[in-house]
Amino acid sequence: MFNMNANAHLNFYLEKDCVTEFENTFRKSMKMSFSDRLEDILKGRSIIFDSIGQPIVPARTEEGLEQARTVTPTAVYPSEKVTVVGAIDSSVVHLARTDEGRLYAAKSGVVVSSGRRIRHHIRLGPMLIYLTEEFLRNSKIDHNLGNLLLVDSSIAKRLIRIRLERAIQLVLSSRLNNSIVLIDGALRPSVFEDSTCTINRVIEASSLSNNDVLGLSKRTNLTILNQFEDLLKAIPYSSYIDAGCVIKSLVRNTLGNNLLVKLGKNESEYVFRVDICSANGNDLECLEKLIGNDIVFRSYPESLRIAHHLSTFTPTEVSSLKGFISRNYGAQVVDETATRKNILGVSFV
Repeated sequence: MFNMNANAHLNFYLEKDCVTEFENTFRKSMKMSFSDRLEDILKGRSIIFDSIGQPIVPARTEEGLEQARTVTPTAVYPSEKVTVVGAIDSSVVHLARTDEGRLYAAKSGVVVSSGRRIRHHIRLGPMLIYLTEEFLRNSKIDHNLGNLLLVDSSIAKRLIRIRLERAIQLVLSSRLNNSIVLIDGALRPSVFEDSTCTINRVIEASSLSNNDVLGLSKRTNLTILNQFEDLLKAIPYSSYIDAGCVIKSLVRNTLGNNLLVKLGKNESEYVFRVDICSANGNDLECLEKLIGNDIVFRSYPESLRIAHHLSTFTPTEVSSLKGFISRNYGAQVVDETATRKNILGVSFV
């Protein structure tokens, strides 16, 4: 239990209206695709559940780049100033498809830390989302991209995840004051954003509330940055390097200042790319407040780690959701595995 006096403005996390605001903001960005009418929509319709699997994403490399010149890292020391850190992460799974659209489930985790302690957490979801042509007509998404959303579940999952996270980020940016909004991933606009919930609006709302927005990327495809990583890993304290010139020359539409940061103080700790939009323009102070108020393990903020685990779907949860849909929405489940066995027979290997 945290100190209510020292963190009086966190009381809203214990109130239902904050979760309701998260959901309502997300509903607006997803318009007609939410699950309120699934019983009427799916009743009597044939539905094919998806099997659990992970997509393979090819890695992109950058070749022909000159060796990065030697730079001097800046040391980062923990700040004693008590600052609230609000971390957000989410995940989306594809559950099933019908002759009209695809059914997904989304879940998000929000974790609050300060004074190097985890103060509170919220699990939002799971929420069922049904993407159809009707949603695409009302979403103002490019026609070609919209067609891909109906046939490529990986693209659709990305759209849902981005819109869910933007909705939560926008609410946190408005509700918090003098705090840090910690995001999993780079600070970049996306074609999947709803016009009412963009990363630019999140940064604008944060600036008005004197909040810092920090986006942390666990991996990068820019191999030139590896040379900077080796330099940081050799230093026995938390530090960062300004890599904005390199990143902005290779990646379009990045927001804020782009850094390579080692949050841990030991040698050979992990190095991450961090995008910062600081309310007062002081990136060093923002990093000092982060490591002074969050728990850092293997150079990664514990609040973001917990948010990840809160939002992750387990195979049991996915199976339970499929059973819930079968029992409550009157859909006629089509067993594709039986069709495959009838055609190919039983394997004896």
